[in-house]
Amino acid sequence: MRGTTEAARALQELDPQIIEVSTSGMEYPASKSDLITRAKESEAPQMVLDVLDMFEDRQYSDPNDVKSEFLKLRQK
Repeated sequence: MRGTTEAARALQELDPQIIEVSTSGMEYPASKSDLITRAKESEAPQMVLDVLDMFEDRQYSDPNDVKSEFLKLRQK
């Protein structure tokens, strides 16, 4: 990750849909690592990878679970 400040800014600037698009085609349940790998495969912007790196290291059950994690991080 490039830095806490840049990641925090990315978190506030990102539209939740870009996370969804970057991880589309993902098979669930999926780990944080799986989400990052899928985003890299879909050539997601570095900003997306930085935000996914901030996710809790756990299993995500579906795209809504991923979106919820994103929104939870954004509220911190």
